[in-house]
Amino acid sequence: MSFRELFLHWTYQAFAPGTLLRNKYNAFKELLRLDDQCLERIADLEEIHYGREQADWARVTWLCEELGTTLRSLIEQLQSMGPTRYMDLLDYFSKINFYVRMAVTVPDAEIVPPFVFPLTDAMQHSRQAGGKALHLAQIAHATDLPLPPGMVISASAFHYFIEANELRPLLDERLRQVRLTDPAELAALADEMQLLIHEAEMPDPIANEIEIAALELGSGGKLLAVRSSAVAEDGEASFAGQYTSKLNVAASDIMEAWKEVVASKYTPRAIAYRIMHGLADSETPMGVLIMPMIEPACAGVVYTRDPEMHANLPVPDREHGALAVFAVEGLGEALVDGSTSPHTALLSRRPSHRLIDKPADFPVPTPTLKRLAEHAMQLEDLFGAPQDVEWAMDGRNRLHILQSRAIQADRTAEAMLHHAPPDLPVLISATPAGASAVAAGRTTIIPQCSDIQDMPRGSVLVTRNLGPALSRVIDRVAAVIALKGSRASHFASVAREFGVPVIVDAAGCLESLENGIIVTVDGITGTVHAGRPDFLPEKPPVMHRQLGAMRRLGMAMPRIAKLNLTDPMADNFAPEFCRSMHDLVRFAHERGVEEMFTLVGRSGRGLSGARKLKSDIPISLYLLNLEDGLFHSAAGKPDVTPDDIRSVPMWALWFGLSCNRVQWPTNLKHVDWNELDRVSAGIINPDSPQLASYAVLSHTYLHMMVRFGYHFSVIDTLCGPEARQNYIKFRFKGGGGRPEQRILRLQFIERVLSRFGFFVTTRGDLLDARHPAEEDSEIQKRLAMLGLLLARTRMMDMGLTRYEQIDETEQAFLQDLEALEKRE
Repeated sequence: MSFRELFLHWTYQAFAPGTLLRNKYNAFKELLRLDDQCLERIADLEEIHYGREQADWARVTWLCEELGTTLRSLIEQLQSMGPTRYMDLLDYFSKINFYVRMAVTVPDAEIVPPFVFPLTDAMQHSRQAGGKALHLAQIAHATDLPLPPGMVISASAFHYFIEANELRPLLDERLRQVRLTDPAELAALADEMQLLIHEAEMPDPIANEIEIAALELGSGGKLLAVRSSAVAEDGEASFAGQYTSKLNVAASDIMEAWKEVVASKYTPRAIAYRIMHGLADSETPMGVLIMPMIEPACAGVVYTRDPEMHANLPVPDREHGALAVFAVEGLGEALVDGSTSPHTALLSRRPSHRLIDKPADFPVPTPTLKRLAEHAMQLEDLFGAPQDVEWAMDGRNRLHILQSRAIQADRTAEAMLHHAPPDLPVLISATPAGASAVAAGRTTIIPQCSDIQDMPRGSVLVTRNLGPALSRVIDRVAAVIALKGSRASHFASVAREFGVPVIVDAAGCLESLENGIIVTVDGITGTVHAGRPDFLPEKPPVMHRQLGAMRRLGMAMPRIAKLNLTDPMADNFAPEFCRSMHDLVRFAHERGVEEMFTLVGRSGRGLSGARKLKSDIPISLYLLNLEDGLFHSAAGKPDVTPDDIRSVPMWALWFGLSCNRVQWPTNLKHVDWNELDRVSAGIINPDSPQLASYAVLSHTYLHMMVRFGYHFSVIDTLCGPEARQNYIKFRFKGGGGRPEQRILRLQFIERVLSRFGFFVTTRGDLLDARHPAEEDSEIQKRLAMLGLLLARTRMMDMGLTRYEQIDETEQAFLQDLEALEKRE
């Protein structure tokens, strides 16, 4: 704070106390507004950290930036209320804010040449090649397996393109708005981002390098395959089927094809998948692989260890499992996009690769099939894990290895081995394709997966095939039943990553299953059962998949949300003991309240001081009258009574709070007992303003914080003749009961408030509600209802133990409210 501001403060204090008081009041109102914003930002970050909201990392960094900016303004308002007392508070803020920014900031993009290089050089540029190209380069270096030649357009070229066109802030602005629960908004934002990519231009020097590489590979008029090779692809997160490949591309069209592949980073399914893996957009730059097209007679996928548990394997193969080859005629796109059911052959994993099962119409000759098995097992040995190998066979029966990546581990398989099949009627028998898990839910029938907009969380989706678009709603489905598809499809790989059971070849599923019925899908046996077994919960679990985001955000959360300052009367309730942004918010709020209750000196000039309210209700409540909040009859009184209250919103709230149908104990003061018990040991007076409830009021305005036991409520309202300016804001948090009891009380409050026109949101044990603009008469009724609600719920969390009690409690409350309204 500048010397000039300090001088003005001292001048007002000496010569114009009324001006100082008005300034303090205005600063306090602004402090309360900023306090709300800070708590909302902290709650938003907690929602992401605990996996209850799936958000892009751009939203995390934006929320942290907004929290820092808002908190700085909050501290400045406190400093303006008491300039000489909080001069070092911003220094502590700057230190904490620095640690938070360091924890959530993604490293700057690496932009280094070469921007285009041969596939065989990818191991020398491993951070620029992307997963797909790097794996192929490792294969070329360590084996003599048949690989097509290729060129890599590096991840640095992607970053160069983004920076040269100044796209990063435009992309992040849209990414931070993404909500996976709003598919229409996600689709619109995705369209905008893809359009940004298509309309931007690659700088000429790099564009020329790309065009030369394409001309070399496409010499003689050869067509090209342009494939994604993003950083993080084919790693811990497979990104299977998330990005676009462009086939049969002429060399002259290479730049447009490159843009198509880059733009596929911003399709709804790719955005959703990346978010659910907790990766930032700039951490997954798009490398691109260019290869000559192969004209395949057939193509497909090899699983060196088939995820399906084959109960009928010959005894010698049961210990080692089976190698599965999936094949379709022509290009392999129909296989991996889940639109068709492939031919499947099983072979022994042992070196002889004995045929276990091969259909008569399998398009690969047996000698070639065994050679393919040898190639695949060689890749498993090279990478040290079972592999998902993409291959093609041309018209001369020559094999080409196109891709190799680790098979995503089925995290649920071992646990589910201990479960017996559900003892329920079987509706459908089909082929397992996803996770070895059992899940139940209500059926949602959507024949075309491209038509999926949204569905209730925990749905069992019944559809025609396993299109890659399904990955966009993987966090919403409990299981998937499909008419066509295979465990070799991209979506099946994604489903195994997320532990979602999938069955395919479910003949008649679209006709025989009704919409909205409860079924159980057994991903081990491939069966669909009627009903839900006892061992499965009724409420679907929340998918905690944002491992990257939660791990990284977890480093910052102690500096953001942990509350260390709990006792405003303790010696350590001071700036130097603030360890988090939440601490700073708490400190500023408590000291702001303290400043308001010490507005007036002994002379009493300017505004009346804080008065204790004497009433029949055992609540320690202090009133601060700012402008016509009390009748003239209160003048000169050390304490006031309800009859002295002139404030319209305060009187309406008190009308409900003092309802005669509420029985109040006569020997117990309602203060913040949690804080009092923690520190007082009987020394602190329960009537202390720091532990009491308070109300700042004028004729039409009320800001009131009510401390009942172990929870607090905040009401902020304007109730005047201008209907469009009126509102009620209500916040409720905490309690002394167990967490599940506090949640039950919150659900009751949410139900009541929603019934009376409030817009309600809950996060953990924090409830926020707002009533929109109404005539003052309606606002008064809602405040009276709110007062009764406060009285009725003050100890409710100690009595609620089961959900069914909410109905009974609501009916009793409505009866009380009806009696209250008859008093009017």
